[in-house]
Amino acid sequence: MNARIYIVTLMLLCGVLQADALRIGEIYSGPKKLSAPNLGASLMLPAGWEAQLQGPKGPLVLQSRDEESRIMVEANVSVTGNPAFLLGEKQEYYGLELFSVTQIKRMRPSLMYRLYRVEGSKTFSQALVYLIVGSQGRAVLLYGFLAPEHYATMRQTIISLADSLSFTSMRTLPKHMTNRHMQIAGGHYVFYERRGSFSEKREVWLCRDGSAMLKGTYAVANETTRTTIARRGSWRLDSERLILRLGGGLQEDYKITQEHNTLYFDKAQTFRLPNHYCE
Repeated sequence: MNARIYIVTLMLLCGVLQADALRIGEIYSGPKKLSAPNLGASLMLPAGWEAQLQGPKGPLVLQSRDEESRIMVEANVSVTGNPAFLLGEKQEYYGLELFSVTQIKRMRPSLMYRLYRVEGSKTFSQALVYLIVGSQGRAVLLYGFLAPEHYATMRQTIISLADSLSFTSMRTLPKHMTNRHMQIAGGHYVFYERRGSFSEKREVWLCRDGSAMLKGTYAVANETTRTTIARRGSWRLDSERLILRLGGGLQEDYKITQEHNTLYFDKAQTFRLPNHYCE
């Protein structure tokens, strides 16, 4: 039996899918179209695979029945400017560091990929990362972690997933919200910041009582070492700027703009999710 071990990640944020809704913890068998309340994308589970949604925001874990292959799905990445920056020369992924070994290759305008060398894993030495670009500043990333001898099979699996993927409706802000404070108070926002060669995920919770929490990935010691930090503090608005004062002396400052019903923090598109932290 050929050993096949894959891990593919889609960075999944909000949305409603037009397929059978997954229930947390339940196991599904392919072939079947998969969806979940907060995914914002749908894809086809291949035959010979099983899937399980592990939490309300994912990940969605796909595993072959022989238990030799695994796919983890998370999604909806915001894109501002050139989407190729999401395939930067260096990436941080769940404690692993990825360093590019090839240039970005385009299969078509909406689909591109890059091969990376992986550091920090005893199991995987390479990562094959695909970017699927949708409309309205949305994209999906697929991270495939593998041994070099499984490259061809991994590539075909990711292409099949990409071809089956479709974007679904995103949650938008209510049109009646005109006052900025009223608009953002009580919100849970996810966005991605460009820091050097890294694209870093940020999550911010803005409670109506003025308290706040920020979770994100930050550089420590030098640009090659990064850690995930969650800090609590307070928030306020100064004109159109969001000011976060957090523990450890950390302060973040974002200019808020809006296009149609979408908010941007320093030109980074945000996605609003349910806020359970402030409840």
